[in-house]
Amino acid sequence: MSDELTANQPADDPHASAPAESETHPVEHPSPGHGTVEAEVRAIAVALMGWLVPGLGHALQKMWGRAVAIFLAVGCLVYLGAGLRGNLFAPGGEDAFERLGYAADLGTGGFYLVARMLESSGADVSHADGDYGTRFLATAGVLNLLAALHAYEAARGRKA
Repeated sequence: MSDELTANQPADDPHASAPAESETHPVEHPSPGHGTVEAEVRAIAVALMGWLVPGLGHALQKMWGRAVAIFLAVGCLVYLGAGLRGNLFAPGGEDAFERLGYAADLGTGGFYLVARMLESSGADVSHADGDYGTRFLATAGVLNLLAALHAYEAARGRKA
């Protein structure tokens, strides 16, 4: 009964109880996991999974369209590059170009191993086809690295 009386009292009544602080000024809570160590570890894990299997970082975040597009784009570029007998750079290159080429090729993640298996007859960069294949392989790696970076930023909660 006393609850009904306090709820119906006029606003200028000096005996009226003031609303609680939380009712007038809602406390803003950060989104769960935002800015915490666990969220950062999760974002790094999403990026690593996205690098290892192209598109997996986006799939883990339920960005299905991007996941499929990345997987198909990187996969097709690796398949074309290896099919054209492009050069897959090996670790320990002698100059900066070979080391950079290896970093780009390694950017394809697990597809690097697939391309190594498809490269059974070796690279043929003496023809234009092999040269284009080398470019396709490097493009696939850089694309996958950019996609993994995007998955990392999306997992951190940044606008994607």
